[in-house]
Amino acid sequence: MSYVGTIGEKEVKIGVQEAGVGRYRVTIDGQEHMVDACQVMSTVWSVLYGTTSFEVDVQGKDEEFEVLISGDCYKFTLMNEQRKALMRAGGKGSVGKAMLTSPMPGKVVKLLVAEGEEVKADQGVIVVEAMKMENELKTAVTGKVKEIFVKEGEIVESGAKLLLVE
Repeated sequence: MSYVGTIGEKEVKIGVQEAGVGRYRVTIDGQEHMVDACQVMSTVWSVLYGTTSFEVDVQGKDEEFEVLISGDCYKFTLMNEQRKALMRAGGKGSVGKAMLTSPMPGKVVKLLVAEGEEVKADQGVIVVEAMKMENELKTAVTGKVKEIFVKEGEIVESGAKLLLVE
C-alpha cells in the first residue's frame, strides 16, 4: 500500500507491505525499515524496530492521526496516493469515473453500498481489514456505483478492483 503522509508542511511517501506474520516492510521516502507490530488493544500497538521496543497509541479519524510514542505526540495526515492526487487536482467534490482498488492485501469486511446506489465524494463505500485494522475506503467522486467486483468475506490482493463509481 502506498500513502502520502503530511506532517506540518512536509510530505513523505510511505509504503507498507506485509513481510510475514506481524512483520512489515515500511518504506519512507525510499528508505526501507523492517518493523514488527502487534495490536494489543483497540488503539495500542507493541512495535519492535531494530532492538528497540515501543508502545504506540494511535488515535485517528478519517485521514487525521495522532500517535503517542514514549510521551511524544505526533500529528499528521495520511492518505493513499490516489486520493492525494485527486485532492491536488481539485478536491473532494469531483464528479466523474473512479475505480476503487484495494490499497493493500486484506479481507473485505463490509460493503457499505450496493450497485446502482448514488454516492458522494468522500463517502465510505467498503471496509477492508488489513494488518488487523479495519479501513473504511471512500470514493473519490460523486456518482453511481456501477459495479462491485468483490463480496463480503473475500480476500483481496493489493491493487484488486473493488468497485466502480461513475
